[in-house]
Order: sequence, then structure tokens, then C-alpha cells
Amino acid sequence: MDLFAASSGLVGLLSDAREFFAAVRLARPGALWLGLLVPVFGVLNRWAARRRAGAVEAIGRPAAVAGQLTHPRPRHRWLGLAYPLAWALLVLGIAGPRWGISQESGVAVGRDLVIVIDLSRSMQAADMNTAEAKTRWEAARAGALELVKAVARRGGHRVAVVVFAARPKLVCPLTTDYEHARAILEDLDGERPPPDVRPGNDPDVFSGTRIGTALILAVETHDEQFLGSQDVILISDGDDPARDGEWLRGAARAAEGKVPVHTVGVGGSVPAELKIAPDAPDLPPPTTRLDEEVLKTIARDTGGHYVAARTSVPPLGEFFRARIEPNRSREYSGDQVPQPKERYVWFLAPALALFAVGWLRGK
Repeated sequence: MDLFAASSGLVGLLSDAREFFAAVRLARPGALWLGLLVPVFGVLNRWAARRRAGAVEAIGRPAAVAGQLTHPRPRHRWLGLAYPLAWALLVLGIAGPRWGISQESGVAVGRDLVIVIDLSRSMQAADMNTAEAKTRWEAARAGALELVKAVARRGGHRVAVVVFAARPKLVCPLTTDYEHARAILEDLDGERPPPDVRPGNDPDVFSGTRIGTALILAVETHDEQFLGSQDVILISDGDDPARDGEWLRGAARAAEGKVPVHTVGVGGSVPAELKIAPDAPDLPPPTTRLDEEVLKTIARDTGGHYVAARTSVPPLGEFFRARIEPNRSREYSGDQVPQPKERYVWFLAPALALFAVGWLRGK
């Protein structure tokens, strides 16, 4: 046998297995906690077996007692695995494994979320207290990735991504392609933001943090026919050096469109020094701090919630499940989306057969 061919085939088999397990989705992943009962049942079964053995020893020698049995137990010890295997398969079946594409199309049901991420210079401040993110923009990106992961777990919701500094830019329109949205977020670089969001040579742009124009673009990104099932999530430090209240325009536009803006504050309350050159050589390096009042006011005026992440990565996955997902869903029969094929029968049927084998063995 060609060892190189055999090893190549094994590598290919492992690669196919990884792709298969990556494609498997669970409708009810929380049911996997039931698997913890398997070792509990194993301990109880072992305890019961010892008690039975003790009872037999009280009667006489185990070999002599076993010889008096009318129906002695079979010696197929492997049958003792029937119940544990059956329980494991039952848990997997209850979790709702799905893979592949069903021939049936489902109605697009869910909410529309536009994630707005601040990439202004103040977001480069390295005042975060986590190993996952050192700077504010890294914490914002990590929180957004956690949010997309939570959205993808259920499916049906649409997400979009807007980044901004001096100008806003839509980098990902509303989509259910969560892998695409995740790739867009992973490619974000706060130290080298897209040229389209920088001030450039436009004399009308005199601030590098235009929250208001970013919120206006986020609201306009939404589809008007799904009013009431839309959200904007703004991740920012709220620090605008201009202090001209420009953000009020964006909050007013969101309130007018009845789109709640959930604001997420990242950054420390103590002024942090920016590792960038000041505008004039004789000036000290600029500093920045989290402005929570701006973000709280935007959330309050638009009917949203404020998440005080501060120097931690925003827990946006938990926030989505608790505050956004339970709200009214978008429902539109004209927007058909492919549905994954349910495969629970592949687990429940053998689980039932193994329970039957275990029961017959015990008789």
C-alpha cells in the first residue's frame, strides 16, 4: 500500500469531518446540558449494582446463587452500554441537529439590526482591562462579533454594519449572511480605518467624530416596510472634541423613524492619553475619556437601552438575547430564505431501539 496515498486519504477524511461538524447547527443547544445526567445515572447504576451484589452475598456464594437462577443473565456485557448510548442519542435528538438545505423555504422572521462602530481617533485609546482587547475599537469589534454569533444561533435576523469617524460608511448592508458580516467585522482596523471615513481635505468636516451623521445613515439603511422590528446598536466612547451637539440630529432622525438606538459605552472614566502626534509640536498629547451622558441621552430619546461596557468587552450576545430578540419580529412571506434540514430522526430512532434493547436485557 502507498503510505503517502493512505496518509493523504486520512487527512482528506479528517478535513471532510471538520467541514461536516462545522455545518451542523442545533435548534436547541441548551438541551445538551441533559447530557450531564449520563454520568449521574452511571454512578447511581453502579451504586445499585453494589447493593445487589451485597444482597446476593448475604444469601450465599454468588456463583452458587447464580446457578439457581431460572433465567440467568446473558454474558453479553456490551449490552450494558445500551442505556448510556440511548440517552446520549436522545439528548442529541432533542437538541435538534440540522445540516444541509431543506427543499422547503421558510418565511423570513426576525429583527433587523444595524451595528454602528466608532473608528475615530479616540477609539485608539488603550485603556481596556481585558486580554481580548487592549484598545476601545478592539473591544467594540469583539462585542460586535459576539452579537453576530448570537444572531446567527437562531437565524432569520438581518444585520448590517456602519463604521464612522468624520464620515459614516456602510460596509455591510442588511443580510442574513452572517459569515460575510463576521468577515467584515474581523477585517476592521481602528488604526487604519477606511479612507472614506477620514476628514480628508473637506473644509466642512472639522471633527473626527460625527455620531449624528452615522445614526442618520443607520436609520436610512433600514427597510421602511419593517417598521417596528428594527434596531440600531451604537458602539462608541461618545467623545466628540467639537462639543457641538451634532449627535442630536442623529437621535432626532432615529426617534422620528421610531428606530430605537441602543448605545454601548466603551472607555475609561479617567482621561487616557492617545499615542498619536498632537496637532502642534509644542502641545501635549491629546487625551480622551468616555462620555456616558451623550450615549445615555441618545438611548433615552430613541427608546433604546444603554450598555455600560466601560473597560470591558461589551456583552452584546447576552444583551441581544435579553433585550432585542424577544421583541416583535419582522415577518414577510415574500422574503423566502432556505431552511436547514432537520435531522433529529437520525438520533431519536436508534435511541428508541437501544432503550428497547436495554429493557429486554433487564427482563
